[in-house]
This record gives sequence, C-alpha cells and structure tokens, in this order.
Amino acid sequence: MHISRIRLKNFRGYYSLSLDFSSGMNVFIGKNASGKTNLLEAIHYLSFARSFRMVEDSELIQNKASKAVINAEVVSDEGKKTIDVLISEKGKKILVNDKGISKLSSLNKITNVIIFTPQDVNIFRDSPKNRRNYLDINISKLNPMYAEAISLVENLLKERNEILKQDEVDAKQIEIVTNELIKAEKEVIVMRKEFVASLNKVISKVASALKGGENKVKVIYFPYIKLTDDYLTKAKELYQENLDNDLKRKATSIGVHREDFILTLNGKDISVQGSQGENRLMAISLKLSPYFLVSDKSKHPIVALDDVMSELDDIHQKKLISFLRKLDQVFITSTKLTIDHASIYEIDNHHAIRRTK
Repeated sequence: MHISRIRLKNFRGYYSLSLDFSSGMNVFIGKNASGKTNLLEAIHYLSFARSFRMVEDSELIQNKASKAVINAEVVSDEGKKTIDVLISEKGKKILVNDKGISKLSSLNKITNVIIFTPQDVNIFRDSPKNRRNYLDINISKLNPMYAEAISLVENLLKERNEILKQDEVDAKQIEIVTNELIKAEKEVIVMRKEFVASLNKVISKVASALKGGENKVKVIYFPYIKLTDDYLTKAKELYQENLDNDLKRKATSIGVHREDFILTLNGKDISVQGSQGENRLMAISLKLSPYFLVSDKSKHPIVALDDVMSELDDIHQKKLISFLRKLDQVFITSTKLTIDHASIYEIDNHHAIRRTK
C-alpha cells in the first residue's frame, strides 16, 4: 500500500496543502519547526485517528479555524481508496470512500503506518508503559482479537480499582471481578507471547542490516505469571497474596498492565549495557521489524521516520537508507538529507514544494 496524495486544510500550521507522493522514498527537508513533523503527524493520523504526539485533537486545528481536514488517496492491490478526516471541537468524523467507518481501528487495515520519533530512542530506558504500548499497538494491527482482549482487561481493571477505592470493599464482588480479569488476561498473555516469538524470527536480520556484521538480537517478554496448565489457580493465588497490598494502595499492583520486556544485543541488556548509538539502532530495528510480520506484501505498512538520521554516523546512515529502499513507501524528515532516486519535498513555514529532478 502507499499514499498517493494528501490534502490538508487548517491542520496544525498548514492553512492549505496538496501533495502527490511516490511509492518508495519520500524525503521532507526543512529547518526545525518548518512543518515537517506536522506532515508526518497527518500521515500517521490516517492510520490511528490520533496524533503520535498524544495531544488532544483540538490542538491539531489551526488557530481561529473551526475545523481541520485531512484528505488522502491510498493505493493497494484492492484499488484506490479515499480517506476524509474532519476534526472539530465537537469530535472527529472519518469517511472511507464517502462512507463512515464503524471502528477507528479499521483504519489500520487501509493505511497501516509505522512511526519512528526521536523519543523512541529511549524506549528501552523509558517507563515500561511505553514498551507495553509498543506491544499493544503492533499486536492489535496483526490480530483484531487483541484489541478486544486488551479493552476487556482495561475495563475489568478499572472496575476492580473502583471497588478497591470503596470504604467497605465487598469480598465477593472483588473475587468475581478478579476471576473475570484473570481469564481476560490469559488471552492477552498468549497473544503477547506469540507476537514476541514472531518478532524474534526477524529482528536479528533487521538489526544486522542496520548495524553491520552478525548480531543476535532477542526480545525477552516477562508475563506477570507463567502460562501453565494450572494458570487460573496460580493467578488466583497470586492476586490473593497481593490483595492486602492492593487494598492499602487502592489499586491493582499485578497483572498484564504491569508487564515488561527487554531487548538483548549479543546477550547484553541494551538498556543497561548498550551505548546511545546501539540504543538508537536497536530502537529503529524494533520499530521496523513488524513490517516483515505482515504476510500479505500488498498490505505492507507505510514507514514514517522523524529525524531518524540525527546522531547516526555516515556509515550507519548509508546502511539505513539502503535498508529503507527495500520497503514499499517511506517518509523521512531531515534538515539537510539528500537521497539519490528519492522524491524530495522542501518544507518552509508550513508550505511544501516538490523538488524537480
């Protein structure tokens, strides 16, 4: 799949913009704060119906405007589809081929975008929440059942926490909700384990291509409890052991919402023993690896990379560019990067011009 055209109206700093894109490599060049990242933000919105900066939708609307509009054409083996996004203070409306969509998550099937931002360099050293978010997003793309499972867990977790906050906690009520939560969590653990196993089949090849040489990379997932034949019994016992602590804290202290993973490079925990450069390369590898888990080549994700080249030396920049050339469609932002045989767009003060060859 690839985005062949995008139009913006009152989106961020863009009053009006219309651009045609090519498959392959597309490079946005401009000074800092010129509008490059805002353009990636609009591309990402076509996949997730939200900003990767995790800001409110109202912040995407240009000052004094009543609404922001994103219009795009997406081409795949299934033909051309149009996506219309209307963002206003009242909410958002999304149309695909002039018809409303029932679930925002269905956008991923039409425009699947992998995003890398400068903040992702710290994914292995940041809060475990960011690593769980990585799992949740990528597994949901591959398996729609995961989104339903994690949503159920979140609802049951919220219900359990509300019970814990009561002055008088009903023991039977907390037991019933906990048992339902344990059952729902099992499905999440199963799918997380399956995803990590698939990821480990491809990530070493990706990392070796970007870093150079032969590298053994492994993602190690830590479920809050092992999946065994007596999972339900063991999980109930574990929740019971932590109940007093939960009552004191008025919050659930164990579960899939507390899980984590680490990444090892040639046997070393990258978060502890990896250099800043290694952390950057492994973060890029982690982000790009799910591209190769999509079996249908016509549905390979679109890759958007914000300021990915900064702090990479010339050798690793060349390795990354060589790797990205193999992908269906890539968007890169940079202040000065020029790539041969790529479509170059000059961005200045939220205006964009495609450079003629």
